[in-house]
Amino acid sequence: MALRFNDDTNRSSFPMYFGRQTKFGDATSTPLQLIKLHIEQQVNATFPLIHQVATTMTFKNNYNRILEGALEFTLPDKGIICGFGLDVDGVIVDGVVVEKEKARITFEKEVRKGVDPGLVENVQGNIFRTRVYPIQPGGKRIVRVIYQDQAQIENDYFLFHIPIYFTNILENLDISLICAHTSNHRQPEFLPNIKFNQPFINSNGKYCSELHLVNVEPSQDEQSITYMLRTVVAEEVMYDVEIDPDDHNQAYFALCYMPPFLQNNKIITANQQTMSICILWDASLSRANIENRNYEINILKNILDIWQSNNI
Repeated sequence: MALRFNDDTNRSSFPMYFGRQTKFGDATSTPLQLIKLHIEQQVNATFPLIHQVATTMTFKNNYNRILEGALEFTLPDKGIICGFGLDVDGVIVDGVVVEKEKARITFEKEVRKGVDPGLVENVQGNIFRTRVYPIQPGGKRIVRVIYQDQAQIENDYFLFHIPIYFTNILENLDISLICAHTSNHRQPEFLPNIKFNQPFINSNGKYCSELHLVNVEPSQDEQSITYMLRTVVAEEVMYDVEIDPDDHNQAYFALCYMPPFLQNNKIITANQQTMSICILWDASLSRANIENRNYEINILKNILDIWQSNNI
């Protein structure tokens, strides 16, 4: 992703950063300038373990020649990319997440057609890379990355941490936080001493906070937003159901249940006989492989046989 020049195509490639800085191989490379940053975070309070962040970045080519941008972006440690978009004639076109081999085949087909497609690749860990071409002299290109991240749980609160990366003065910084399906006793709150702490406004159970800044200078310290949401009580079940917009017969279901604590905190001693066994079974499509299923069933049978032989 270092600066390079190809005489045959008259194309030059410059790095584009988003996330923790990664040193490129060519130390003389000058990153393309990030001029606008729009961050939109959403969380469903009925299932606050996962929140989604859409980051829209606008880069500008300040050079007098057509450039290719090499964008490398870093997600949070537990972040998972779930969407990517690139502007075509000023309109963002969303990409499609497919298996690696299928993506490579499609990419090569488009190249043979003379099309310059975009392809997001996982470099290592939570670092991703993509190409942006062409970037006209004095022109701008827009890239949108959508990822999901896990909330941190501390004491009686879910903490939502949204990192904000930029190293030069931004023309515009827009931040939108949306916390939906909240109740009166569970309102989002900013942590103390947070720089971006526009108050949340309640609108029919949806709490929103928006911030719009111009000519924003970067900070020496880590820039981020963190707010918190009180956890549910022990007896309350957290769940979420998502319907596939392309096929209403397909649904995705997530459940989180915190079992109530025993009032008397009784401890079962070793000489007491176990009266029942509870098995939690993952029946989602990720476990549809019949080889894995047979392997797991055999493990359960072996465990039960061992318990039975020991009169358990």
